[in-house]
Amino acid sequence: MLDEIRLLPDGMSFLGRTGISTFSILLMAAFLAASYLMPREFKRRGLEPKHADNVVFLAVIGAIIGSKVLFVVEMYKEIRSWDDVWHYLFSGAGLVFYGGFIFAFTFIYLYLRNKELDIWTYADGMIPMLALGYGIGRLGCLVSGDGCYGHGASHDIPLLTMVYGPRAVQPSAGVNVWNTPLMESIASVGLFALVWYYLRYKNFRPGFLVTIFFMYNGITRFLVEFIRINDAVIPVLDPPTIEVAGNPVLLTHQLAIASGKGAEYFFQNWHWYGFTQGQIIGVGIFVIGLAWMLRGRLYESPAEKPAPMTPAAPKKKKKKR
Repeated sequence: MLDEIRLLPDGMSFLGRTGISTFSILLMAAFLAASYLMPREFKRRGLEPKHADNVVFLAVIGAIIGSKVLFVVEMYKEIRSWDDVWHYLFSGAGLVFYGGFIFAFTFIYLYLRNKELDIWTYADGMIPMLALGYGIGRLGCLVSGDGCYGHGASHDIPLLTMVYGPRAVQPSAGVNVWNTPLMESIASVGLFALVWYYLRYKNFRPGFLVTIFFMYNGITRFLVEFIRINDAVIPVLDPPTIEVAGNPVLLTHQLAIASGKGAEYFFQNWHWYGFTQGQIIGVGIFVIGLAWMLRGRLYESPAEKPAPMTPAAPKKKKKKR
């Protein structure tokens, strides 16, 4: 059974190479799940369900634009001309979650503000679907094997480590690597379950669920990045290197192949050597969520807010007879 699961990554497209990819199908499933559940959650909260479709549409547009923009930023070292920029913008690869999240959040915020709606009450109603959608989207990364997995694992742990086979977008060259897409998917679906079956029924102040998502996703991404393959923005340890013309240079997938050592050398010798872009953004949204929660005391019920004290009326002195 486990051997069959190891063959699961499949970057192929239905209807031919130019058809619909397996990643696209799961990405579509994430947005369909949101469009089904969100109107029901809005109605349960006494909000206007008609806004759900517009919110989902803006989330799709923001996610696609933002993820591609941040992907171009990540690939700045490879960009030599405007042709390279257009290539990365319109290539089939590179959907960076935080870029999509920031743009989608901004689009939806502006929409709710323009409609003069209670922004944070509506935002709380979106959080369960955001967590579920992110979990389904990460499964898309898993089945396509698009390279957002980890480096070589020292232990073989069922499901949590995996050999991405030859049909993956980027095979792991027979090396057993950390299955970070599944880890993030499990964590995000777990958050969805917590919110959907428990937290959404609690009477917290508006914005509470938004801060929960910020903190939970931020800390999860920060931890997962320790075993994912991503370049460091703030180096801490000695980076993984490979010799080129007698000089040590940063190890890359392409250099490992060009050197004759093979792609397996890259996965076996890569290690975390400093804080990545994902970790920096993850810490940032965690801090924002925590500060927002504490400053607004969002963990309290509105009814728990103490009523302002009024000075007691002075007691009248009794007259002596």
